[in-house]
Amino acid sequence: MREAVAESCLLVAEVTGATQLADKLGAAEADRAVERAIARAERSVQAYQGSRVPGAPGRLAAHFPRSDGAALAANDMIKRISQLPPVSGITLSARIVLHSGRAKQGGGVDEESVELALSLLPFASPGQILLSSDAVSKLSEGMRANINSATQLSVSTGGFQMPLVELQPGNLLMPQSHGPLTVPPHEPTIMPSSRPVPARQAPAAEQTRSRLLLRYHGASLLVSEFKPVLLAGREEANDVVITDRRASRQHARIEWRKGRFMLIDSSTNGTYLVDAQGAEVLLKHGECELPTHGRIGCGYSPLEAGCEPMVFDIGERNSGQ
Repeated sequence: MREAVAESCLLVAEVTGATQLADKLGAAEADRAVERAIARAERSVQAYQGSRVPGAPGRLAAHFPRSDGAALAANDMIKRISQLPPVSGITLSARIVLHSGRAKQGGGVDEESVELALSLLPFASPGQILLSSDAVSKLSEGMRANINSATQLSVSTGGFQMPLVELQPGNLLMPQSHGPLTVPPHEPTIMPSSRPVPARQAPAAEQTRSRLLLRYHGASLLVSEFKPVLLAGREEANDVVITDRRASRQHARIEWRKGRFMLIDSSTNGTYLVDAQGAEVLLKHGECELPTHGRIGCGYSPLEAGCEPMVFDIGERNSGQ
């Protein structure tokens, strides 16, 4: 009996610049550089709730439950890889194709869809994101505003013509009509929140905890509906690279879940959370809801003398503002 399938959006990416690097420094050094770039690309997949599927060396294939998530991941991937330092004067980049695929119910994705998407990669230039017409049809109206109408291709692959358009990388206009890009998980065990209760609570439709601002080592990052996951750890592919050796390579993450911001630990030494009143919680392979203000230590207490914790603030706004 044929296995049940569901529609999915495929993202395939290829690291460019490796050939020039191999000619200059040899295959081993080029392979290491590509692995670093792929590691960064994988973090983009994880941040937007994608799942990786097997692909060729130097390439990455992943599928997403929503096309908007795949588009945001592609944009994030271009940025992350472009931020890698040049190797012997050679800068690596990525070219990306989005195409509609069929995700198998039991996990994985239809192999023919992956092969078709991979066959479209040579038509993309370094730093470019191309979308098939099937992928475009599943984008939200807000995300379609990011399509560069000046770039329209019709390419031949597999014996038929495939129309392609370009998603302009950069600061994407964000979708407004489809809600969060994360799938709400089961109800977690929640830390008692230290947020003060306002005198008059606005209706849920009017008030939302809309964004979290996190600061570390002079850098500021946002977590919100449109960037719903922030990754922290010693590995360079993380959004926040922790310099303390007590931190794990992939230490912790912050997730936006329908107006709630959750801290999730996946480390060896645990993640410490201190709220504005000085109360401290230690997470070890657990999760809790973040208060409005606080500090986070990856493997060490924020109350420890001489340490530099991550500092966060959660902002609220009214939808009418």
